[in-house]
Amino acid sequence: MHIDWQQLLNTVFSGAMILAVVSYLLKTVLNHGLNRDMESFKARLQASADVEIEKLKSNLQMVGVEHQVRFSNLHLKRAEMIAEIYGQMVDAEQIGKQFVYQDSYIESKRQEAYFETGKKLIDFYFFVEKRRIYLPDHICALLTTFLDTVRRSVIRMNIYVPVDQPYNPQLLEEKVKTIKAAYEAFDESIPAARKALETEFRAMLGVE
Repeated sequence: MHIDWQQLLNTVFSGAMILAVVSYLLKTVLNHGLNRDMESFKARLQASADVEIEKLKSNLQMVGVEHQVRFSNLHLKRAEMIAEIYGQMVDAEQIGKQFVYQDSYIESKRQEAYFETGKKLIDFYFFVEKRRIYLPDHICALLTTFLDTVRRSVIRMNIYVPVDQPYNPQLLEEKVKTIKAAYEAFDESIPAARKALETEFRAMLGVE
C-alpha cells in the first residue's frame, strides 16, 4: 500500500492547526466568561458591601442617639436630685441655726423644737442616702460632714444650754465653749461647707 506522506503530513498539520485554533477559541471564550462572571461577582460584592456599610452607619447613628438620650435623661435626673438636695440642705441649715440661736434658750419650746429639728435632719440624711448613686463620692462625703456639723451643734446646745446648777467653773467653761463652738459653726464652717457643695453642684450641672 502506497502512503502519501505529504498528504498525511498536510492532514496532520491541518488537524493540529484546527485543534490549536479550537483550543485557543475555547480558552478565549472561557476566559471571557470567567472575566464576565468575575466582574459580575465583584459588582454584587461591592453592592452588598455598600448596603452593609450603610446599615452599620445607620446602627451607629441610632446607638449614638440612644446614648445621647440616656445621657440627657441622666443629666436631667441628676439636676433634679441636686436641686432637691440643695433645697433640703438650706432648710437643714436654717432649722439648725434657729434652734442654736433661739429655740434652745426657750424652756417651754426647747424639747419640741429639738425633736422637730432632729427629725428634719434625719429625714435629710435618708433623703441623701437614697440618692447617693447620682453623686460622686467626694460630694457625698461633703454632705455627710455638713450634716454632722449641724447635728452635732444642735445636740450640744440641747445638752448644755439648760444646765443650771450651783456655780461650777469647769461646767460653766464647758458650756461657754460649747455655745461658742455652735455659733462659730453656723457662722463659718457650715456656710463654708454649703458653699463648697454649691460650687461642686454648679460644676456637675455645667454652669461653671
